[in-house]
Amino acid sequence: MNRHSSRGTRPSSFRLEFTAFCEAHRDAYLRYAQVRIEDRAEAVRCVDAVLEAVRARWVAVLGSACPAAQVWRELRDETGHRTVGVARRAARFHAVLRDDQADILVLHRHLLLPVDHAASLMGLADHDARALLRGAERDFESLPDR
Repeated sequence: MNRHSSRGTRPSSFRLEFTAFCEAHRDAYLRYAQVRIEDRAEAVRCVDAVLEAVRARWVAVLGSACPAAQVWRELRDETGHRTVGVARRAARFHAVLRDDQADILVLHRHLLLPVDHAASLMGLADHDARALLRGAERDFESLPDR
């Protein structure tokens, strides 16, 4: 039996791809989670939980339309579940804007990531991220008592 067909074993290239994905994204994921959750230890647990869940089904994630977008949605959902009573402005974005708009503002305004890097993390094309950012800024600026 070759190593690719043994039950429950993923080809080593998939493990390497997952490791590379984590190395490329983990720091930004952690920074994002920490802004939303406001507790470093909880942010680490959040990111670790998401990445462990993704690891278990990495091959399926790779087969999705956009793996980065799928993992980003899972990270957003998990941080949302762990966010309780956070009052900082970054957290307020998620209270008043659509999730994708709030995310691009957190990544770009608070974490100071270039739009193309934020787009990559969120699984968006650069031009889509720029349009999303413009709309988010417009919508946020138009809110009373922002």
